[in-house]
Amino acid sequence: MFIFIGKVLYSLIWLFLVFNLIHPYPRPANVVANIGLIAFAVTHGLQAWILNSTMTNQEKQQNKFKVLRLFLFGIFEALNWKDKK
Repeated sequence: MFIFIGKVLYSLIWLFLVFNLIHPYPRPANVVANIGLIAFAVTHGLQAWILNSTMTNQEKQQNKFKVLRLFLFGIFEALNWKDKK
């Protein structure tokens, strides 16, 4: 349940940050949203890149969206993998 709530919150944060690109918020809020979007993209991108570099070609074929899910949900997706094992 905790992981599901975390994924929902991450989805809402991503929507909030991406909405700023479509319809910018007033001045101080848009700067904070842009910094947040950059921070999210960099940290989640690094996590996805590390995962992708450690996967074999067979694992990449079997789990095509695993890296994308890690990019979107970050640590909550990794915790979900731990719970499944």
